[in-house]
Amino acid sequence: MNSKERVQVSLDHRQPDRLPIDFGGQVCSMMNATCVTALREYYGLKKKPVKIWDVSTMTSEIDEDLRDALGVDCEPFPTYELAFGLKNTDNWKSWQYRGIEVLVPEDFQVSNDGKGGYYIYPQGDTTVPPSGHLPANGYYFDDIVRPTLFDEDHMDYEDNLEEYEPISEESLEFLKREVDRHRNTDRAVVMLPGGSALGDAANIPGNSLKHPKGIRSIPDWLAAPLLYPEYVHDVYSHQVDRMIENWTNIHEIVGDVVDVAYVCGVDFGTQISQMCSLEVFDEFYLPYYRKMNDWIHEHTSWKTLKHTCGAIYPFFPKLIEAGFDAVNPVQCSAKGMDPRRLKEEFGKDITFWGGGVDTQKVLPFGTPEEVRKQVLERCEIFSDQGGFIFNSIHIVQCNTPVENIVAMINAVHEFNGIH
Repeated sequence: MNSKERVQVSLDHRQPDRLPIDFGGQVCSMMNATCVTALREYYGLKKKPVKIWDVSTMTSEIDEDLRDALGVDCEPFPTYELAFGLKNTDNWKSWQYRGIEVLVPEDFQVSNDGKGGYYIYPQGDTTVPPSGHLPANGYYFDDIVRPTLFDEDHMDYEDNLEEYEPISEESLEFLKREVDRHRNTDRAVVMLPGGSALGDAANIPGNSLKHPKGIRSIPDWLAAPLLYPEYVHDVYSHQVDRMIENWTNIHEIVGDVVDVAYVCGVDFGTQISQMCSLEVFDEFYLPYYRKMNDWIHEHTSWKTLKHTCGAIYPFFPKLIEAGFDAVNPVQCSAKGMDPRRLKEEFGKDITFWGGGVDTQKVLPFGTPEEVRKQVLERCEIFSDQGGFIFNSIHIVQCNTPVENIVAMINAVHEFNGIH
């Protein structure tokens, strides 16, 4: 099998010739820029600044030569709209991040916070308040929740829909330019078609907007289904309708070049529990997720991928009912997320895209042998009868030792019988 076939077979819950691997294929399978730089040096690849994929997490693209060195089976279909309202153009510029040179979008604009950190501005506009902050010695640009006027007596759902507009002509032209680059790839292509983040913590503050309106703090939005149920339904129903219009236009361009759609990144779990009740999920999320998945499965050949961190064991039947084909990152370290139990109970109905190694403790702080042992164990548990794509549990974090990352990759190849 080639990589594309390997991923497709796994998503169909059939046994591939070997385990497929994803690093860099989608926003939550990336690696921090420092790790990618270290891996390029380890494998003796051309020395060059890496291009930042997501400014929020400071993760970077994994170029073709490094994909080959790692033996990964997925590649991303890039997006025109990036975090903080930046644009993916042909022009990138140099910036220093934690002692290494990286490339950032041309409209990336920051200012010094006076304490050794940086503020970043929405759409690169320094005349408005910053929407993100990288603290001194920090690793990420955290969202800044900016004050908004919110009148409970005059609520307008459009306030929380400003960023969910019809897809721009510039974005559609970008897709047309990119589609030929991925048409003949042997890897599975993963795309973030956008617009489907229902209450995603990464989107609530509106970091791409110059003057966000509506409910923009994460705690307030989590409480909104209980306090303002009609408002939340208005936001989600109109958002999904607009999203389907955009997806229709996107599919006309990319068609079957895309294999997997990264649908949504809303987290429903903490380390020890869930972010909402099953009743709230049933009312405010399930019908909209089902509508998304039904549209994709009826109108495209794409498979659908849902990201949610944390202790989500009780939500697996709901995610399956909603029609998701795969779930990421499979946080086995969270409460109730025993990998054998997950595979036994849900492995025939949903693909596990992740769970391969713990990125909170084992990968960054364990020994290479401890990494190898956990990777081999997870591969043995999740691989039976397909339904598994190897990936770490979320992104590989800054300062993870390169020898541990290599031990992880080598262990998957060892499991696959590749030496």
